[in-house]
Amino acid sequence: MRFVIAAMLAAVSLGMAVPAEAQSRRGTEEVFFALTHADLQGILAAEGYDELKQTEPGIFNITVEGGFKMTVEQRVCDAEGLPEGCLGLSIMASWSYSPEQRPTLEELANDFNGRYSIAKVIVYADAIAIERYVITDGGVTREHVSRELNEFLNVSDVLVEQMVEALGL
Repeated sequence: MRFVIAAMLAAVSLGMAVPAEAQSRRGTEEVFFALTHADLQGILAAEGYDELKQTEPGIFNITVEGGFKMTVEQRVCDAEGLPEGCLGLSIMASWSYSPEQRPTLEELANDFNGRYSIAKVIVYADAIAIERYVITDGGVTREHVSRELNEFLNVSDVLVEQMVEALGL
């Protein structure tokens, strides 16, 4: 008899599937297993940045308070057999430099990458860049994406301070 009741309850619960949610101290939040362009635009708009401009689908140029500029680009979008939307976000910022600054910046990038795993610094032929990659595998909430954006801003501040010091600016 218990087996029959348990089986009936299981069958009823399977028929009542609802969107995934995560519990937080503020209540229940929607979980995203992929982010559509509209999902990401909504999350970014809620951050209250000074400027938010979508340059093409899935690519957003952002200016934050104080004039810091970054780009958020959606990656791995609409992959076959996976949820609709994009599975990754690349958060980036870059600065140009003069040729005589390159050796100092290469040393700084190597040291930074050895100390911090939260983002990677890359020295290109004409620019130095910092990037953080965020994945939605397993699901993320709006709050999680917001925290990732803020962590990027925080670690970028550290990089900027180190560049100013190393270059004597």
